[in-house]
Amino acid sequence: MKTSAKTRDRLVSVAAQLFYTEGITACGVDKIVREAGITKPTLYSHYRSKAELVAAALTFQHQTRRRMIEDYLGQRQEETAEQRILAVFDWLETWSSQQGSRGCAFLNASVELVGVQDDSARQIIRQHKEWWQTLLADLAREAGVAEPDRLADELLILIDGVNARVLVTGQAKSAQSARRIAGLLLEESSRIRSSACPPGLRAGDLEDPDV
Repeated sequence: MKTSAKTRDRLVSVAAQLFYTEGITACGVDKIVREAGITKPTLYSHYRSKAELVAAALTFQHQTRRRMIEDYLGQRQEETAEQRILAVFDWLETWSSQQGSRGCAFLNASVELVGVQDDSARQIIRQHKEWWQTLLADLAREAGVAEPDRLADELLILIDGVNARVLVTGQAKSAQSARRIAGLLLEESSRIRSSACPPGLRAGDLEDPDV
């Protein structure tokens, strides 16, 4: 059982990397099994089709990326929410220059996955982006800005834009441009929230239902 789980984990890890670097359509199962050091029957004993393997690989990517970002932000608990929001773009620049030279695995996959058999994989892509949206909205809410959900949407657009630029140019420097824009959005949202406060109240007091 342990050997089987270990084989499955290696298979998914190898598939995720190959799908990211070479593309899902271009990468066939022959190369995957060769790189993973297994046979085709072994692959199909774990996943009935390539579509199932793609969904598993995207799940692996989501879990890996989520753990990476949460660990990164967890090391910055002493910083303000605003600083942690901006730090996301620092992380994105570092990751893009070191591991993410092809941008976002989920955006890339969404372009290729158009068949009915890809419904499960597309759902994982949506879940990944929803997780990002929730993470950013929680940070924005903690920062006490106006309309945190809207700000989260705008920040995610910036992140996706950086990933697109990285894919086209191969350079991660656009993350710092996005960071500056994120800073302006934070300032704007904070001003709007402050102006909405009645005299004598702080922005955070608006969250108190008893006020």
